[in-house]
Amino acid sequence: MGSRGSFLESGGFSTPAKWHTVDYIEGIKVLAPKDPKASMNLPERSNTPGTSYLLYRKNGDFNQLRVFGEKRVPQFDIDYGIHNGKKSLHVHYYTDGVRGKNPNILRPGDALYEKYKVLFKETKQ
Repeated sequence: MGSRGSFLESGGFSTPAKWHTVDYIEGIKVLAPKDPKASMNLPERSNTPGTSYLLYRKNGDFNQLRVFGEKRVPQFDIDYGIHNGKKSLHVHYYTDGVRGKNPNILRPGDALYEKYKVLFKETKQ
């Protein structure tokens, strides 16, 4: 798994791992920072093309899902947090490696919501 770092000749990323896998849900790695005082942000790159990483808050509530493409860069994030003054489940799409600032709200019935709903612990829609 990649961690904010440099690119290797072999095509991977090389830095000391800041994360460890604490679980798998539906084949998706649930990550936690190795340092309990570290910020709760998922890795910006992945060594495995087409993988996904999942992050829960310390209390067990859903925080973020990051889905990577075949080039190991993020395609989208699903977050549960505050946007425009309201707490919501929403998706940020990436364009050319840059995360979009204007997310789309996810609701039951939306394709992405239905695909990943088993992951959304303690989210209120």
